[in-house]
Amino acid sequence: MTRVGSHFTFCSPQRILRRMVVERDEQNVITQLFSLDDNVVESAQTLFFDGILSSEIISVKQNVEAEKIKELVRDYNYFDLSVEPLSFVIEMNNKPLLIDFGTNAMNEVNSRLAKLAQQNTEFPIFDLIASCVYFPALLLGREGELAQNCRTNLILWENADLVNKRLKIGTHICEI
Repeated sequence: MTRVGSHFTFCSPQRILRRMVVERDEQNVITQLFSLDDNVVESAQTLFFDGILSSEIISVKQNVEAEKIKELVRDYNYFDLSVEPLSFVIEMNNKPLLIDFGTNAMNEVNSRLAKLAQQNTEFPIFDLIASCVYFPALLLGREGELAQNCRTNLILWENADLVNKRLKIGTHICEI
């Protein structure tokens, strides 16, 4: 059993929680979410990190055959960040944003995230997380929300602008 806390926990676009602890078992199943503010004393053996906790990044390209992607993503504003040269200017419309890094390897995602940040420093960090964590899960028929009884690897989004809730140059992820 491990307990991990952070400034924010991204459960879904509608449920972003402050100062939460995520407890999970050895099989990466979330056993409990609880607030640090509701406890009189801090929970024993809780690791606290600066940043945002979320479920794992999901690549549509790694889970769907290439010829089916175009059909599946028609209801999304889809950006494939695995294609070089990376040119990504965010144009918001009324479709949900779906960003595909083409991988879940941390070093590759961080490299592409750095390039994305250089072009889009004003991008809302929670929109970014939703676009590569929550919406890909829904698209693939998985549970999108980080909640009790869900099985997922936890990702820590570090060095984001937590005050303005923006992506910034230097924002990166690591697996917890």
